Amino acid sequence: RACFVSVKSGWIAAMASPVHASSLGWRLAPAVEVRRGVTRSGVRGRGLPAIEAKRSAKKRQERKLDKRDDVRDLHRLVEERKDAVEAAATYRAEPPAPPENPKEASERIERRLVTYRAALEKVGETKRNAQESDAWDPTRGYKPFEDVQDAVFDLDRRKTEVYEAYLEKAIALLCLAKNEPPVSLDTFDWIYEKNGARDGNNARTLSFMLAALCKHNVASGMVLVLKVAVECGVVGGIDKNIGKKAFAALSDLNEMGLLDEGEPEVLQAVKEAMEASA
Repeated sequence: RACFVSVKSGWIAAMASPVHASSLGWRLAPAVEVRRGVTRSGVRGRGLPAIEAKRSAKKRQERKLDKRDDVRDLHRLVEERKDAVEAAATYRAEPPAPPENPKEASERIERRLVTYRAALEKVGETKRNAQESDAWDPTRGYKPFEDVQDAVFDLDRRKTEVYEAYLEKAIALLCLAKNEPPVSLDTFDWIYEKNGARDGNNARTLSFMLAALCKHNVASGMVLVLKVAVECGVVGGIDKNIGKKAFAALSDLNEMGLLDEGEPEVLQAVKEAMEASA
């Protein structure tokens, strides 16, 4: 029978009976360990011997250091991302000067609607250009086209500015009813340039505005606040008691035909949103 000998010094000799050892040749073999092991057949000691390759200590150390550097880089990137998120969360843009009166607020709304419509057309134009380009790939969509991404980002900003103009008019009506000087939305803790009412903090401030408008019976102001809540999908986030009170007051005015054009439609949309979130 053949016999396998484990020699760690690097020299391996094999002997097979009945040939005498003196007739065997010697050869130089690589520094590996040859031992009986479990072969592919699953039977220990049969078939080919199992060979274990050993990585040098230097290689192991280099690999360990590389992994350590990779982990450090990952931790650094995580910390940088965390700091950036925290900075964005605490950032408050400087509020613009509030409109002096409801008339000026209405003019601001019209200007911002014009800008918003232009931004909307720009999005459509850049999307058409992307589809007609040689680089268009339906499976990837508009992601590779930076001009489309920029146009969509600008459109979102313009939409937020329109919502803020609606709310500024509501507060201008409130200040007129109270015979007080005009104030900006940050009086109610609204943060400008922060995703409009879709931001959690800003959605919360709609309840504050609505409560003040209800207290002074400013119907058109209540409609404007609720209009923003409907279009941003945050009607369910308004304080339920305040929302019910405002809705009841506006419903009474609607039954008497005292709401302005377009306001009954807003009231109906609010009713549907309140029922959906109940």
